[in-house]
Amino acid sequence: MSFYEKNDIVEMAVKMEQNGYTFYDNALQRNDLDDETRSILTILRDDEKEHENIFKALRNKIDQTELEQNSNWEEAQFYMESIVKTHVFYEPSNAIQMAKNAENTADLITYAIQFEKDTIIFFFSLKKYVKNHKTEKILDTIINEEFKHIRKLQDLI
Repeated sequence: MSFYEKNDIVEMAVKMEQNGYTFYDNALQRNDLDDETRSILTILRDDEKEHENIFKALRNKIDQTELEQNSNWEEAQFYMESIVKTHVFYEPSNAIQMAKNAENTADLITYAIQFEKDTIIFFFSLKKYVKNHKTEKILDTIINEEFKHIRKLQDLI
């Protein structure tokens, strides 16, 4: 197991946050948003950038002991990649198209909620491979933030 292989999972987390930012940023270009929706989407967009920065910092600090070594690393990596590949915004182009092509604000919010749920699944799964307490706390913080995002979005509905 190399340091780079372990950082692949952190890179997946960074990519997910970047794609979330792309979705929210493109959603904010729509003309059919009311002020409350625009305000919440702006907050969520900015949170995605903050999460990305947290994971980039984690990537730079991660060491050989931060991810579990008692499991088959190739299997773990495959599992995490499969979660990412089924993520609603796996590609930035998907995020852009979903933001632009949503029939209405309700559809836009539904896509955003699905994104947040997919992200929570990824981070809960990632916790299985983490044994460093500080990293676990970071993941718990991000998971709690994603739950807050879902609550904010559900309030818009």
